[in-house]
Amino acid sequence: MAITAGAPIRPEIRFGEIMMTQSNVAKSYKNMTTSVSPTALAEIDLLVNQHWGLHSNSSRISCERDELFLISSKQGERFILRLSNPADDPTVIDLQVSALEWIDSHAPDLPLPGVVPLTNGSLVISVEAGENPPRTACLTRFLEGPALARTPTTTRQLHNVGVSLAKLGLALKDFHHPGAIRELAWNIQQAGSCRAMLPDASTTVDEPRWNLVRQGLDNFVENVLGKLEKVRHQVIHADYNPHNILMNPNDTDVVSGILDFGDMVYTALVNDVAIAASYQTAGPNPLSKVAELVGAYHSVLPLEDEEINLLYDLIITRLCVAVAITEFRARRYPENREYILKNTGVAWEGLERLSAIRREDATACLRNTCRQSEGAI
Repeated sequence: MAITAGAPIRPEIRFGEIMMTQSNVAKSYKNMTTSVSPTALAEIDLLVNQHWGLHSNSSRISCERDELFLISSKQGERFILRLSNPADDPTVIDLQVSALEWIDSHAPDLPLPGVVPLTNGSLVISVEAGENPPRTACLTRFLEGPALARTPTTTRQLHNVGVSLAKLGLALKDFHHPGAIRELAWNIQQAGSCRAMLPDASTTVDEPRWNLVRQGLDNFVENVLGKLEKVRHQVIHADYNPHNILMNPNDTDVVSGILDFGDMVYTALVNDVAIAASYQTAGPNPLSKVAELVGAYHSVLPLEDEEINLLYDLIITRLCVAVAITEFRARRYPENREYILKNTGVAWEGLERLSAIRREDATACLRNTCRQSEGAI
């Protein structure tokens, strides 16, 4: 199944109500706790040869929930093979593949990893590999360039990152897919479900920063969610973090690749901006880089007044979600702790620094930045 455009998502769907049901909290919890057993590389090489006709050598790439492999063919080409997590519905994988095809036809200038068809013409396949239940496999082309996280930050670079995200949002504006309606703890709109992942308050008495997480999630549920449900919604990338953005090796200010569409979801459009901005709080002023990225985004895809009003709280919420999920998974899977917590230090620091700024001051800063980028709001 490959669905691109179809009937729009029903506007009466209320994500707050979905989020607060016990069954959906349980599903989000399951998605964060289902692990996979490592698949032998020889088995991966056999699978790639059998279904894609490639003679290759594979190597494992660290991944939080799925299995990822770098596939090097004997012809010198490189690909990425993803085996989905058993907890993921196959329609979610079809969502990613369909979105990549859609974006390629609507914004061909965006640097995306093209999907490689199987020998039978299909784009995905269900496979049994290793000691795991059947999973969905997909092969994409390898993109060159260092990750944004490993390059020096410049104003021009932040501008280009913001612009590329806005172009991606515009490309996905009319894209619809049933797999986008799902329970996903990483979705800011379902942040309330993350409260079940927090350590008991009695165990963090000596770590007062956990109170910032509890306060942030409580503020979201009580004061933000209702307003968020009323702003623009569409399918978004939902994980525009510095490890998913590649930069041109000859000019690290230029975006050369956009990776990992695994968190795609139908949610508020402004959440995409909040997620990207949450990783840009370093520096003397925690809002300076955030404002640069937001202003660049706004110059291409203007944010509405209420979206700007919510942005500070949404960035705080995303940082709370990042801390809650990664710390929870690190406790559960200590053997993968280093990979799981790769961005958590940044999230803790950003949360502490942004929480020290008054909401009114932060919003005024972001509003002024957007005004300057377009002339007026």
